[in-house]
Amino acid sequence: ETRGGYVLLEAADVADPTDALATAVESLTGVSDVAVATDSARRAALWQYRERHTDAVATLGIPHKLDVAVPAGDMASFLAAVPDVVEGAAPGARVFNFGHAGEAAIHVNIIGPPPDDSAVDEAVLRLVADHGGSISAEHGIGRAKVAWLDLAYSAEEQQLRRGIRAAFDPDRIMNPAVLLRC
Repeated sequence: ETRGGYVLLEAADVADPTDALATAVESLTGVSDVAVATDSARRAALWQYRERHTDAVATLGIPHKLDVAVPAGDMASFLAAVPDVVEGAAPGARVFNFGHAGEAAIHVNIIGPPPDDSAVDEAVLRLVADHGGSISAEHGIGRAKVAWLDLAYSAEEQQLRRGIRAAFDPDRIMNPAVLLRC
């Protein structure tokens, strides 16, 4: 099955980069259409697709939202594997990925499983770990991902983090149960 995607690219330079970008896009395989913003109104209209993505996904149900990152060289294989991993954990679920290619940060949005069903979250986060990625790209670990912290850090790193926390919060009164369950 072929899955499509979109790339929203904004570039600026001292000289107009349009020709260089056109050459780069022409060298890609599978590109079926291109839109170029030639003024600020068109630029804003194109960015609205990105800005409204989350709202559009949410109209389909309550999404599982995972904010992850993988090494740039693994991004394509990770994105190719996500639908099968999600299908294995939550048959019939729908996946909507978007993110920041330059940072290899991906927002994996999954519609279908009940909000309290963590099986699909765990399956995707394990896939992230298998690709040498981070279970949190932009939004931190917090309470939502603390259960999967062992996927992100080795036992030694976790022990070091506990030691640092103990030094600054020996009575464990600051944000208990957040990030470190010590």
